[in-house]
This record gives sequence, structure tokens and C-alpha cells, in this order.
Amino acid sequence: MIRTNNKEVINRLSKNSFKYNKGRNKFAIVSIILTTLLFTAFFTIQMSMIKSTQYETMRMVGGTFHGGFKDLNTKEYEKIKDNKLIKEKYVSIFVNLAQNKELAKRQTEIKYADKNYIENGFAKPFKGNIPKSKNEILVDTLTLDALGIPKEINQKINLKYFINDKEYNTEFKVSGIYKGDKVSMASVLYVSKDFVEEELKGIDQEKIKKTGEGTGLIDLEVKFSNSLFIGKKLEKVLIESGLSTKEINTGVNWAYTSVNLEENKGAVFGAIGFLAIIMLAGYLIIYNVFYISIVKDIKFYGLLKTIGTTKKQINKIIIKQALKMCMIGIPIGIALGYFIGVILTPLLVRQTTIVNIEISASPIIFIVSIVFSLITVMISIYKPSKIASKVSPIEALRYSGASEKTRKKVKKTNSGAKIKNMALSNVFKNKSKSFIVIASLSLSIILLNCVYTVIYGLDIDKYLVNLIGTDFTVGDTSFYRWEYGVGNYSDALTEDICREIENLEGVHSVDKIYHKGVQLPLIDEMKKNIERKKSSLEQDYQKQINESLKNKKISIECYGIDEGILPFIEKYLTKGKIDIEKFKSGNYIILDESWYMGRLLDVGSKVTIPFENGKSKEYEVMATVQVIPLYLRTGYVGIEGSDMYLPISEFKNIVNNKSVMTAMFNVDHSQINNVKNYLENKIKTNPTLDYKMKLTYINEFEDMANTYKIVGYGLSFVLGLIGILNFNNVMMTNIISRKREFAILKSIGMTENQLKKLVKLEGLYYALLTIFIVVVIGLPLTKKLVTLVAGGTMIFSYKFTMLPIIISSPILIIISIIVPTICIKYTEKDSIVEALRENE
Repeated sequence: MIRTNNKEVINRLSKNSFKYNKGRNKFAIVSIILTTLLFTAFFTIQMSMIKSTQYETMRMVGGTFHGGFKDLNTKEYEKIKDNKLIKEKYVSIFVNLAQNKELAKRQTEIKYADKNYIENGFAKPFKGNIPKSKNEILVDTLTLDALGIPKEINQKINLKYFINDKEYNTEFKVSGIYKGDKVSMASVLYVSKDFVEEELKGIDQEKIKKTGEGTGLIDLEVKFSNSLFIGKKLEKVLIESGLSTKEINTGVNWAYTSVNLEENKGAVFGAIGFLAIIMLAGYLIIYNVFYISIVKDIKFYGLLKTIGTTKKQINKIIIKQALKMCMIGIPIGIALGYFIGVILTPLLVRQTTIVNIEISASPIIFIVSIVFSLITVMISIYKPSKIASKVSPIEALRYSGASEKTRKKVKKTNSGAKIKNMALSNVFKNKSKSFIVIASLSLSIILLNCVYTVIYGLDIDKYLVNLIGTDFTVGDTSFYRWEYGVGNYSDALTEDICREIENLEGVHSVDKIYHKGVQLPLIDEMKKNIERKKSSLEQDYQKQINESLKNKKISIECYGIDEGILPFIEKYLTKGKIDIEKFKSGNYIILDESWYMGRLLDVGSKVTIPFENGKSKEYEVMATVQVIPLYLRTGYVGIEGSDMYLPISEFKNIVNNKSVMTAMFNVDHSQINNVKNYLENKIKTNPTLDYKMKLTYINEFEDMANTYKIVGYGLSFVLGLIGILNFNNVMMTNIISRKREFAILKSIGMTENQLKKLVKLEGLYYALLTIFIVVVIGLPLTKKLVTLVAGGTMIFSYKFTMLPIIISSPILIIISIIVPTICIKYTEKDSIVEALRENE
């Protein structure tokens, strides 16, 4: 057999076929653009979110390091620092927290760090230099703002801090200034190496380790060759250094995506599902476009077979045309998709705690979008290409797109042929074609219903319930940092201020919460419950529990509350009943179940609480509650202890500290701005005071809901457009493949109006079938999908709705009537005789 080089011929045939099918090309290119647009927008948003989250987390953590070893003494540091796994190291030594009153709203650490640590910890000075002499210090802009000092170097600042319980008030010279970051957990002020060597010279590192104070201990942050398995690498370094994780605390920088992958399986499955929807939508329309083309040009492919063209060569002709369309459609889709991704990313990021938005321009976005688009196109053209390559010249003459395997049934009727019955029969003539168009139209409406159901189900009450209970809360700044009662805190909120607020116009009663940590003597019931839960805890936590068991005391967070706080606590009741009159008697407590240990005491149990004046009193547990929101308690959670609530009168008997932790109150709507202005002015004279207002959270919720609407409805619109294009293509396919059939109907007496009525009814049946599928299958599917995606969120409540279906149905019906009417005009160009001869 003589081999011939027919590559040139194949290319020419493909090129000419491409030129001939201009209408098909336009539809196909638009389909490829829409599919690629969705892929690119999705990947742009995902990559930008990952990049923004990663950078944000690094800023929160305070560095770009992979991980680190915490609270090392000098010997431990020397053993670890030269390990071969460590590629870069960064060293810091903790001094203590600054205790200036002006810095109460933000934790401010004083520490020494080497140049590498400072530069990789987002503290590189934009003015001045890193401190060198003992009295020099590098400060951030947030600290200077809090102290009310201009952002200039060489000026003096005074800092109050403790070393070994001794108070210091030291004057430093500002050697450098770096930009402060509100996202980071704390502001850090960097002193020189000379300062640490002199001031911490006699520090007992072992003693400090036991107390947990941290002064004089070394933090060694490191980078490895890559960010994979950081935790295991840290552990390996310790083992090779003759140490263990029991002795040394390690920390992994959770900014790196590889750290979070295991915890984000739900997001991964969600992304896969979203990609599948895009691919399905793209497949449905691109498949149909090429299917139309094959049906229309089937005689052409049959003739090619008669002159010896092989299946492989016909496949090549079709694939080359598809690739040419991809070369036009994919670049446009990528450009539009990236543009849309850039616009949508800030809207989505705004709903998170991320402040700085990082738009990714990674080549991965474009490479993956191209690959997914090409895969979608290749899958879509597979079956049409197979039809073209398999058809014989004889089959090509009578091919209409209907299944040849279907056995025709003769239908008998006494009432004559009716157009509505003919239309219904035609819809089901090709079941696979009917399935594709109905699936395409249904997909867009189901997705729209899913999006609307999610937005409709966003529950502002659920959103607010864990954030704020009244129009305003006011408290010490440390309370809003979740650190009230930790270390030295000021008495910012006093009873006098609460009375002032209560006397403001429009303010309803001010309900107060007091707090103090106390030590309860362990009783047998507590011991039994602790022992039962202890084995399930981590080893470090077990040590703390064993210490409590040994001392026969347990830490409890004690709260004194006004009567008005009880309705908020009652929402989280797990056992018992809150009786206000009994509670006011002062003989009962409400117990919050421990996060780690569960219910330590049951309802009806009695516990003795020691007073600070040496007395004590026995109280009965009235009720137990669980998962109390942060605005009703301090933010930190003890390992072994619980929270307990008493009337304020009893609380004042137990403790001597009378400072108010937080107060809550509602305000008449007309007076909200006046109360806000009062609090703002109060804070100017009392910087350790702070407040939160419900209106701020309501605005945040509305912004979040609007973002979901823009993204969700935008996606639904694109998929709806794909569905309409697909419906248009199916109707066009029907009419192209049935030109001879229509000619026969005309030849036996069917009028133009009857023919138009026939195709209109076919379109209407498609619409009605789509609506039927959406209602019968789509509604249960919507509930399942929405519950799966949003059901786990704390701010969502599923509510049944059909509003999108009700709105979409008339639009779908109108389109289903208009499109066939336009398409039927295609058959009017040829006479009946020409149409009858076409497939002879």
C-alpha cells in the first residue's frame, strides 16, 4: 500500500468547512468564551483568595517563616540552631508587655530580634534604622499613634513594663519606625541586643519556663527547603537535636496552604462540584453546536467517505475546526474571565476578615483555564465527531439525527391527526436530544433557585446572636481583645459611667456583667466527671488537669450579672430551668458547661464558693448552659473549668474587685447617633474604654448578602444564557434535520400557520417539561445542595421558596415560543419541491 501525504488536503478541507459554517462558528465561539470565562473567573477568585488569605495570615502570625521553636533556653537553642534541615533562621528574645495606659487597646510586646527576623516579620523600618545601642528602640506607627507622638525618629518615648515582677519606666530613643498592622495579633517594639544582654543578664530561664511568663526565653523561627509537612520537619529537628515535643513547644505558620489542606476538604469538594457544573454547562452547548453542524453537513462527510477519507481523517477535520474556534474563544474568555475575577475578588474578600487584597496573576490560572476549556471542548465534540466519521454515504442521505435503532410505532386515532399530539410526539422522537436541552435549561433554573435559597436563608438574627445582643455594648478594651482579667487591666468601665449612660435620652436599662476568676474546691462529682473526660485530651492538657486534681482545686470564671442578662443566657439552656425569682434570691448559680470537660456539675448539685474575705457559701446549680457567646463572657477558655453566673449582689460578696467587664443596653432609634457621639467623646478622655454597636454588624451582614447576590446571580445569568443558547441550537437542529418532513406536511395540506403552531407547541412542551423537572426533581435537589453547602454555617436557616421558578417560568415559556418561530423561517427559503429533493 502506497502511503500519501494528505495533511495539506485535510487542512484545506478543515479550513473551507470552517469558512462555510460561519453561523455555527459564532455560536461555538460564544459557547467557548462563556465556558472559559467561567473557568478563568473561578480560578482567578480562588487563587486571589488563597494569596490574600496566605498574606493576611502571615501578617497576623507576624512573619513569613514556616514554623518555629518557642520559649527555648540558651542550651536548647544551641542544640537546634545548626540543624541541616533548617535553611534560614530568625531569632527573637521576649522581654515583656508594655503596660502604658495608652496602649491598653492593643497588646504591645517588647522584644529583641535579629535583622532577619525584623525584615521577615513585616517590621522593616521605613524611617531610621534597627536599634543598636541600649537606649534605642524600633517602634510601629500604631504605637506612636496610641501614645500621641509624631512619627519622627530620635524622639523620646517612655515605656512601662515588668521584669521579674519589678516595675520599670524606661526612656528610649526612637531609632526607627515601621508601618503598624492592625491585622497582626500585637504591636512589637524592638530593643537592641545590648539592652537584652544587660537587662536580662541574671534571668533564671528555667524558672521563667515554669511560670510561663516568657521573659528572657528565645524564639527560633525557621524556614525549610519547602512548606510541605512543616510540623513533621519541626519534630524531626527536635529528635535529631536530642529533644522532644514534650519539652519544646513548636508552632506551624498556618498561612501556608499545605497546612490547611486537610482541614478544608469541604472547600475542595465544593470547588470540584463547581468545576463540574461549568464543564457540564459548557458540554451541553458545545456538543449541541457541533451536533447541529454534523447533521447539517452529514452529506458532505458521506461524500468524503466515498472518496476514501478515513474515520481518523474526518475526526482530524472536526478537531482542527474545534481547535481553531478555541484559538479565538479561549483568549477572549480568559481576558473577560480574569477581568470579572479581578472585579469580584474584592467583593468576596470584603466578607472575610482580610484587609489587604492580593490579586493573583499566576500563570497557573491561565494554564489551568486553557486545559479545562480544551478538555470540555474535546469531550463535547467526541460524539458528533464519531457520528460524522462512522456514517456511510447511503446513511448520510437519510440521516436526520433521530435514532435509527428506535422502532417506529404506528399510532391509531379516531379523531384524526392533532397538532398538539404531533408536537408532543416530536419532542420525544429523539430522547437524548430532549434530555440535553431540558437538562441545560433546568440546570440554570435549579442553580438560580439554589443561589436565591441561600441568600433568602441568610438569617440576620443568627448572624447577630453570637456577636451582640443589644444596640450597644460598652466595656474595657481588654474585653474586646478577649483578654479581660489577664494580667494587669484597668477599671475602664465603672458603675458611675453605667449610670451616666442610663441617664442619656433614649437609653433603656443598662445591664452589667462583672467578672473574676476563682478557685473552687473539688468535690467527688467534679472529680468523677474530670477523670471520665481526661483521657480524651492532649497530653499537655492532661498535665494541667492532673495539677488541678493534685491541688484539689479547679479554675472557674465567675460572673455577676444583672437580671436583664438572663434572657440572653436562657437561649443556650441545656438542662434545668431558669427561675428569675429563685436566681435573685442569691442561693443559685447557672453553670456553663466546660468546652473541654463537658458538664462538671449536674442540675441540683451543690458547690461551695470561697470568698476573697475568707468566708464561703454553698450554692445550688439551677440550670446548665452551653456555647455562651463572647459578648457574655471573656474570650479565653480554660481547660478544666467552666463559667458560672450569679446575681451581682452575690458576686460582690465573693470578690473585692468591683470593675464592670461589660454593659449592654438598647437605645431608641432616633437617639442612636447621640449615644454613639457620647461614647466617642468618653473614649477620648478614657482611652481604655471601648464599645460595639449592632448597626455596624447589620451593615456588615447586608454587604455580605449583596456580595452573594452579585456572584450567585451573575453565575446563574451566565448558565441561563448557555441554557437559552442551547435551546436555540436544539430547535435549529430540529428544523434543519426536518426540512423534508416539513415539506411533506406542507404537500399534504398543512398550512404555514399550522406548521408554526406545531414548532411553537414543541418549544412550549420543552418549557413545560423543564418546569416539571425543576419542580419535581429540582426542588428536592435544591434543598439537598443548599443544606450541603450552607447548612453547616451558623447564619443560615433553610426556607422553602419557589420564587425564582415562578419568575423564570413565564420568561422560559415566552422564549420557547419566540425561538422556534424565528427558526422556522429558515425552511421558508426553499420551495416544497426543493426541500423534498434535498435528501433524495
